[in-house]
Order: sequence, then structure tokens, then C-alpha cells
Amino acid sequence: MTVIHPQQGTPDQHAGGAPHEPLGEHEHPTDHHGGHDDSPEAIRKEIRRYLMVFGALAVLTVVTVAIAQLKLPTWQAVALALAVATLKGSLVAAFFMHLISERKLIYGVLAFTIFFFGVLMWGPWHQRHNAEEVWPDYDLNASSPAPTSTVDGHSAGHNNAAPSSGH
Repeated sequence: MTVIHPQQGTPDQHAGGAPHEPLGEHEHPTDHHGGHDDSPEAIRKEIRRYLMVFGALAVLTVVTVAIAQLKLPTWQAVALALAVATLKGSLVAAFFMHLISERKLIYGVLAFTIFFFGVLMWGPWHQRHNAEEVWPDYDLNASSPAPTSTVDGHSAGHNNAAPSSGH
């Protein structure tokens, strides 16, 4: 038979704290009375902020379409479009996902995510641009595979035996 001593109750009681509901009404994440202003003026201000962010996203979408119409070299168009997309994503994350008021831990996780995304983008780019040094016949602008080397007038990898006579 197991005997529970009064000191071995719930985990909060181990630290000497009084027993309480783990996420009581005063601690619950959806509690809006602990620092949020629910007055009509505060709500109008919040709605105005959301509408301004929405307007900025609409303008940036028009900018993205305009970039496509400028007939820039591909690398410039992609760089500008990615910059605008990064700005738009930052606005969405900051205001609509409420990350602007988050703790520093969230920003640390976001920084690691951006770092690893950069590593994933750098790898293929580096491999492609390093390919000319590794493979002298590698053509960066080829739209089809380069022809294979030939041995005695025949393509490498093919059977070099005399053709069958069909008999």
C-alpha cells in the first residue's frame, strides 16, 4: 500500500507554493484583462493598424507585379521580388501573427530558421557555380545534357559490338 505524504502532492506544492489551478482564469493565455485595453478607442486603433498593414500589403503586391513588367534581367527581377516578398512576409508575421509583441525566444527561433533556409539555398547555388571547376565540360547555360564522350566514333556507354545482321 502506497502512502502519500502531504509534502508529495502536486508539483507546484513541491516548491512550497500554494495549490492552484495550472491555468486558472488569471493565468490563462486567452485572458484579455491582464494588459489588453478593450475600450472602444483601443479597438478602433487596433483595427486602423490592421487596415494600414493590409494597405501596405496591397501596395507591395502592386510593386511585385510592376517588377515583373520592368523587363529586368532575371537575377535582378528575382532579387527585387524576393526583397518585396520578405517585406510582405515580415509584415504578416509581425502584425497578423502577433510576433511583434513576442518574447526574445521567438526571435531566436526565427533567426535559426532564416539561417538554415539560407544554408539550404546556398548549397545548390554553390554546387552549380562550382561545377565548371569540377567538371571542365559542364555548361551552365545548357538546356539539355551535354553529349557524352565518344570512343572510336561511338557514344560511351553504348555497346560497341558489331551490329547484328538480323539473321
